[in-house]
Amino acid sequence: MSYATIKDILQYSAHLHQHASNLYEQLREQTQRERVDMMLVLLSRHEQTLAASLQSVQEHANESVLQEWHQFEASSIADVLDNGQNLHPDMSVDELVQIALKIDDYLIQLYRQILSEASGKDSQALFQGLISLEENEKMSTVRAALSANDW
Repeated sequence: MSYATIKDILQYSAHLHQHASNLYEQLREQTQRERVDMMLVLLSRHEQTLAASLQSVQEHANESVLQEWHQFEASSIADVLDNGQNLHPDMSVDELVQIALKIDDYLIQLYRQILSEASGKDSQALFQGLISLEENEKMSTVRAALSANDW
């Protein structure tokens, strides 16, 4: 197991969200289905919003918190999504939502692990906030998927 600072972990998470956004944009270029395209736009924005939020957290966090070290093994977006085996241009809205939720769940699990190991109150608060952010965005994604039937 390797180690990383909280700053590194925040940067990693922002990059993971940006990679997911790029993935959705690539799928948009390949799909011919309007509802799927609309969901891909929504998911891409969802990931961009989370990446920007992580940048903001990093910019406003206490420097001593950012320099705190934790055990951390980075996974690529391909690892999180099982090497993209289920990705294809004709995906359904439900399949897309499952992919988005998988990314959110991966990061929520990561943040919970670090929260459980964090010793300082500031770093605990930071990761509790990140868990809440991811869970709220996850719920927004689910609501959007449910409303996709109305599109």
